[in-house]
Amino acid sequence: MRGHGKKIKYYRQKQQMSQEELGKRLNVSNTYISKIENEKTPISLETLGKIAEILDVNPKDLIDNTKIEVNGDSGTRWIILGKKMEERGITPEQIEEWARIAKFYDDK
Repeated sequence: MRGHGKKIKYYRQKQQMSQEELGKRLNVSNTYISKIENEKTPISLETLGKIAEILDVNPKDLIDNTKIEVNGDSGTRWIILGKKMEERGITPEQIEEWARIAKFYDDK
């Protein structure tokens, strides 16, 4: 499992939460949180689940292979757009189908 550290950091900072605060809520040290975010220590699925709960995100959002742009605005816009689509009941499969249709007409 790679990339989870950056995602944890991204969502932690989005919540305006310090490593110390996350550590306290998880009952671990902020040094341990730093090691998790820098992927210098393994993380159990149980701990990952607890972090997701604290950060109010789906655990899948912390481990899927979808990249987020943590230093720019683009990633944030895509995350917000994805959440809005999800709220409206639009599935990832529907988006993929729309993209295929759009590409078909774009190629013509």
